[in-house]
Amino acid sequence: MSDNTVGTQSTEFPRQYVAPEAEFGTWAAAESYYQELAERPIESLEEFEKWMIDFSEIDAAFDEEYISRRIETTRATDDPRRERRYLDFIENVYPHREPWHDRLRRKFVDAAARFPLPKKRYEVLERSIRNSIELFREENIPLEVEHAKLIQQHQKITGVMTVKYAGQELTLQQLGRFLEEPDREVREETYRLGAERFLKDARPLDELYDQMVKLRDRIARNADCKDYREYAFKSMERFDYRAEDCLEFHNAIEQVVLPAVQKLALERKKKLGVAALRPWDLAVDPENRPPLRPFETDEQLKQGCSSIFHKVDRELGRVFDTMRERKLLDLDSRKGKAPGGYQETYTERREPFIFMNAVGTESDVRTLLHEGGHAFHTWACRNDPLIVYRNYPIEFAEVASMGMELLALPHLGEFHGNETRRAQKTFLEGIVHFLPFMACVDALQHWVYTHVDATPEDRKDEWVRLMQRFSPHVDWSGIEAYRRHSWQRKLHFFAVPFYYIEYGIAQLGALQVWMNARKDYAEAVALYRNGLALGGSRPLPELFEAAGLKFDFSEKTLRPLIDAVMEEIERL
Repeated sequence: MSDNTVGTQSTEFPRQYVAPEAEFGTWAAAESYYQELAERPIESLEEFEKWMIDFSEIDAAFDEEYISRRIETTRATDDPRRERRYLDFIENVYPHREPWHDRLRRKFVDAAARFPLPKKRYEVLERSIRNSIELFREENIPLEVEHAKLIQQHQKITGVMTVKYAGQELTLQQLGRFLEEPDREVREETYRLGAERFLKDARPLDELYDQMVKLRDRIARNADCKDYREYAFKSMERFDYRAEDCLEFHNAIEQVVLPAVQKLALERKKKLGVAALRPWDLAVDPENRPPLRPFETDEQLKQGCSSIFHKVDRELGRVFDTMRERKLLDLDSRKGKAPGGYQETYTERREPFIFMNAVGTESDVRTLLHEGGHAFHTWACRNDPLIVYRNYPIEFAEVASMGMELLALPHLGEFHGNETRRAQKTFLEGIVHFLPFMACVDALQHWVYTHVDATPEDRKDEWVRLMQRFSPHVDWSGIEAYRRHSWQRKLHFFAVPFYYIEYGIAQLGALQVWMNARKDYAEAVALYRNGLALGGSRPLPELFEAAGLKFDFSEKTLRPLIDAVMEEIERL
């Protein structure tokens, strides 16, 4: 926090255990707190619960130093000073905590045996701690440092990618605007420019990913897992579903969603009057209308989303306005900024931060609505004294974000005026198209980590096979190299391995939020907020239930939801 350019130490949640002046840019500053916790006697349930709260407080302060530095590197990947500060922390500070964490978790288990904890409050925490103990291996600490450095290298490679077009130097996010232009020649030219720019770094990205896969496999085997897939499911605490359930979900998407995609693709091809759909034909309006340009400046984007959030729920609107006041938004696309978008949490101040690359498109509006949902989730459970419960399962975190996108759907007139129905239809079509793509991304990861000796070319072969399975309506003839390397444009493969199925599971939860809202909007919002307020304090199925949803991603749940979406698309 000593160089946090976004904010300062929390006044809402003042320190009770950690010294107010303590900063954690060095390990020496933190070690005494973890040592005291390890040596502190626990002689009653009351002392045990106080110990847990103190443990949470030092973790929150320590993590905020790490998170602040990481955020700052994504805001300027070309700033060597920020990079040095981040790398210094992950190399020389962060790793020292891991053995202490393992020691404190074991102390927790011992204390819990002597002073049994109330099950309703602590069963999720106990389960998580026992799982972490099972996975921890001291020999993995330097490997995790190496892994974090490889992810940073990916950000450096992709963060500086720009192209020259129409006399301007553009980021690839800025270039993406042109894929919505009615002029097909412009779309093709700009698509090729972006694809060629990625091809320029294809080899280093292949080599980087190869290192990541092998390193992740070593980490998994050190933890006595047969492969990284098993390790990932355990480390991501996927207690409520298995790898086989994900593969069945892929099959259900192929059976239920792919016919809907094919129907939409056929209509698009006819309206565009083209013989085949090319990759540059997928984002343009099918009736060749000018692209939706809902805003021109960051302030317009912020103000429009603020109005929408207030219409969904006044309290959520006030939360977003507070974020604006506290400068917790970094929205514009610029050279040197890492690609993509995210919501991160400053763990000590318990404040959400939203990062994205807005260039004035309709999808930018959806991105801010999406990340706003994450931010509301963070805010809803910020009063819990335990940091573990201020986090939440990713599968439900994405319900918060995707659910907000759907709750905002009736209010898109704030941006689109008389084009609102068009924007709503585009959004719903995007859901239909997304699910097969999600399955494609997730399926490749299952294959990669169960075939760790595969070559980069083998992986590309599998990616092509999966694209043929889940995206057969796109014609790649003559540009096969673009398809073979297109997986490299998905940062999740590099930065957050195995994090993608959550979007699909959560999309079914979000569609249930939408269905509830069509029956009773106010009640649906209240249930949605009820689920968010639980944070990570209950098992995943109970979080869904608290929001009025079923935790199920079988064909039985998928089919009626897709039918409802397609009916609404027809109506619009």
